[in-house]
Amino acid sequence: MHILIRDKRTGNEEWMPLEAAAEVMELDATEIEWALEEFGECQSVDHIAIEPE
Repeated sequence: MHILIRDKRTGNEEWMPLEAAAEVMELDATEIEWALEEFGECQSVDHIAIEPE
């Protein structure tokens, strides 16, 4: 699964595999999946996961 990640500081967006997104966001991959299913997004301090592919 690929996730669209938006950098809160710059607004840059990038598609990346779930595992890479988890590393960038410093969250567990299952936590990101759960938040996307429940709320349609997942936020960390510097990034937002907004859309699964």
